[in-house]
Amino acid sequence: MQKYLKRARVAVALLFFIAILISFFDVKGNLPSAFQNSALYLQFTASVLKFITPGTTLSVGFIVVIAMTLIGGRIYCSTICPLGILQDIIIFIRRRFTKKQRLRFKKALNILRYTILILTLISIAFSGVLFINLLDPYAIFGRLGTHIFQPAALFVNNFLVNFSFLNLQTIEYSPFSLGAFIFALAMLFIIVWFAGTSGRLFCNSVCPVGTLLGFISKFSIFKIKIAHSTCTQCGNCQTVCKANCIDIKNMEVDETRCISCFDCIPVCDLSGIKYKRLKTVPVKTPDNKKGLQRRILLTAATSYAATKAIPFNTTEISVNEEDLYFDRGPVAPPGAKSIEHLKERCISCHLCVAVCPTKVLQPSFLEYGFTGINIPQMDYNSYFCNFDCHKCGEVCPTGAIITLPQEEKHVTQIGKVHFQVELCIVESEGTSCGSCSEHCPTQAVKMVDYNNDLTIPKTDPNICIGCGACEYACPVTDPHKAIYVVSNPEHLIADKPKQEKIEFNDTEEFPF
Repeated sequence: MQKYLKRARVAVALLFFIAILISFFDVKGNLPSAFQNSALYLQFTASVLKFITPGTTLSVGFIVVIAMTLIGGRIYCSTICPLGILQDIIIFIRRRFTKKQRLRFKKALNILRYTILILTLISIAFSGVLFINLLDPYAIFGRLGTHIFQPAALFVNNFLVNFSFLNLQTIEYSPFSLGAFIFALAMLFIIVWFAGTSGRLFCNSVCPVGTLLGFISKFSIFKIKIAHSTCTQCGNCQTVCKANCIDIKNMEVDETRCISCFDCIPVCDLSGIKYKRLKTVPVKTPDNKKGLQRRILLTAATSYAATKAIPFNTTEISVNEEDLYFDRGPVAPPGAKSIEHLKERCISCHLCVAVCPTKVLQPSFLEYGFTGINIPQMDYNSYFCNFDCHKCGEVCPTGAIITLPQEEKHVTQIGKVHFQVELCIVESEGTSCGSCSEHCPTQAVKMVDYNNDLTIPKTDPNICIGCGACEYACPVTDPHKAIYVVSNPEHLIADKPKQEKIEFNDTEEFPF
């Protein structure tokens, strides 16, 4: 019966992997958000952040993961985590096309992995989720899905369009972000190299989620254990162990690194290794290192609490009264509440970037500062925010962008319009235009009479919501747009447009 555990695990893992991958392939934003939310519900870090975010649907996915870990070990790492499953696929391919190499048992790099966990917790207090952005497995996979896998899928789709019998349609490529692509490509190279040479090295030496769940798994009810009475120390189990957690010489399994993949069970014909329930949970550590993990985690918790209590100043976006374009600050998407809220919750998985129908959401570089690298921002050179769309808030798994009712979305002011008359072609070239006014959904930009029977934009920042339609439509490019959006660090509520009264003379005869 136990030999079927691996098959069951692989089947479930593939379902999770395909569902999450499809979520990042939703280029047109047609996939129901409920599907994406369900696929991502158990992603550990995203669930924790969403749980502590006011105004979001209560997410207890991480509690389910912890319960699973206490029962059966690091099932999350082998079955639910998309980056872990991707590593398994890489390992599978390597073993199919290269000679199998026997892995030697190595002691756990406790100092390294627990230090990374401490730094991750401290970074949350001081600088938002910088370390999580860089190291969280789901966040890494999200960037791979958005900037590598999705463009590759679009390329294949557009190539297959040439075969008419497939009845496919050409899909436009998303705006290309060189920085995001290079960053994602570098992470893919690291993951492929780690997995291809050392199995789950990233999961057991770097990943903070893996470290935390590994510590919890010390107390799990079911564990992989070697049966001393039947084991012949042939080493087959150690050979296939991709977590490098089996020490066949001492006949021990490091449960903190075991990911409960069950690869070791089918290769043993003598049932020398089993997944079984333990009545007692022995914690065996050398005397000189006794309680190391406990002291490290206690230090991490203390450091996190202390740093959270230290007040620190946030840098406000400076404003230049004459020309704000190059100093207007990044514009956070509606539902983000504020730039600080976005930086504290966003793990840069870029799912919102992947599913944005207009592709106005693009990865930032240093617009939010070093601690906000890769966090999405509104890029009005790419397009503008659709007045009736809030796909980003519907799919955000962390609560960094909360879901807004359509009425609230229509008046959420993420920025304000700014107009420089000297740059407008109506003024500089004496040419009629009006593109900005035609695209404005709130009447914050109107055309008024000007010289020589021309009309020129007149703006009302109070009713502007910062959607960027005017900026995108503006034909001026030198030195920059004549009309543009200046960021609101804290999102506000815009005034509703005034309804113009229509006057008529009721004494006149009905005109038709």
